[in-house]
Amino acid sequence: MFKRWLKLQDRCPNCGLDYNFAAPDDGPAFFSLCIVAFPLSFFVVWLQVAFDPPYWVHLVTSLPLMMLGCILPLPYIKGWLVASAYVNHAQEAGTERLWAELHARAEDKAD
Repeated sequence: MFKRWLKLQDRCPNCGLDYNFAAPDDGPAFFSLCIVAFPLSFFVVWLQVAFDPPYWVHLVTSLPLMMLGCILPLPYIKGWLVASAYVNHAQEAGTERLWAELHARAEDKAD
């Protein structure tokens, strides 16, 4: 699905599915922040209030956890969003006519 870390291929190498429909944009980052960063930030605040550690403890523990926890799941979340868009035939609201015209042009060029 990916040709680089977060860059989608043009087509699926196995089935030939065209990934032009997929536009997850900032979705993976949003879900990564909601799933990891918000709960972890509450943990960091609790850690600070409960134990009052020096700041270097946060640099050694909290910062790497936050970075790795937000960055590592990005390809998986992007894959989930692309698959979800395919399964649900997702498109922007009000663009049905435009998509129909684009697909008609693509079919005319293929013939």
